[in-house]
Amino acid sequence: MTNFKMNRRTLLKSGAAGAMVLAAPAILTRQAFAADSLTIGDTGGPYAEAFRLAFYDPFEAETGIRINNIVLSPDPVPQYQMLVDTNYFLMDVSVMTPEHIDRLNREGDYFEPLNLPNVNSDDFVQGAITDKFAAVYMFAISMGYRADTLGDNAPESWADFWNTTQFPGRRSLYRSPITTMEIALLADGVAIDDLYPLDIDRAFASLDKIKNEIAVWWTSGAQSTQILQNGEVDMLNIWNTRAQTVIDDGAPAAISWVEGHYNLGGWTIPKGSPKADMARRFIEFTLDPERQAKYTEILAVSPTHLKGYDFVPEDKRGNLPTAPGHIEKLRPLDNAYWGENLSAVTERFEAWLLS
Repeated sequence: MTNFKMNRRTLLKSGAAGAMVLAAPAILTRQAFAADSLTIGDTGGPYAEAFRLAFYDPFEAETGIRINNIVLSPDPVPQYQMLVDTNYFLMDVSVMTPEHIDRLNREGDYFEPLNLPNVNSDDFVQGAITDKFAAVYMFAISMGYRADTLGDNAPESWADFWNTTQFPGRRSLYRSPITTMEIALLADGVAIDDLYPLDIDRAFASLDKIKNEIAVWWTSGAQSTQILQNGEVDMLNIWNTRAQTVIDDGAPAAISWVEGHYNLGGWTIPKGSPKADMARRFIEFTLDPERQAKYTEILAVSPTHLKGYDFVPEDKRGNLPTAPGHIEKLRPLDNAYWGENLSAVTERFEAWLLS
């Protein structure tokens, strides 16, 4: 596999359209925001609702600093890079994953140091707190399926998902190599603890076997939610948060945690942000375990503070990736691998989809 690294010009070219679409309405409104305000880039949907409940409104009430939120592009890396390169600080804090951070670190210095002297990284799950990243939630990507159509014949592994004879139904996969490559290898018999470094040739050979059975290649969390909720597909790989939203809304759906992966999501501050100190104050506020537990009322993600689970309502604990019976089946996504290889594998993946 050829290792391909996107240069800044390529990134800007590919991400400019999406970034400017998002920026357009903000050009009219940004100056209207009060000086004592922060704009947070999050992923929208149930995440925005949960963060509003747990973080945004309580922070406003305690500090008087208004929190505005905007929805990030599905891949926030080009957008974030343009923001820093042009010094147009559309947002003061942004949700990122370690994979996003790894990719940006390979391009330059894009993050403010967090400088959180009152925060002890030992109080959090491994990797949650670094000098430029503060994770506030853990999520999983696993298998979601329709219980009404599959019933007792639900797939229990990715090999089952690939078995269209024994497990008939409409299928969907994420239009991204991240986790799609992993599950292709799992379906082909690779043990979950032996995945990395990924055998990309073998993964594509496995995908060749299922390609014609994929009814929808979903591209956003909102789309994955919709196609599971309305029954357009019977099974798919999906973020557990989105699948749980479908379940909570009353649709006959279920989650299989077998052979899933988990990752962290949290806050970063764009390099050069004029509101970096205010942003640090907000980030520290969100690292409180009881505040983190509050978002589980809406969002099925796990707190990163080790004491956070103690404050989660009992009726929500069984929905979380860290619940007993779930976490044992999950493995961490290798963010460093994807930080190095995403561009090359994505290029090949998109070409494969069109072939």
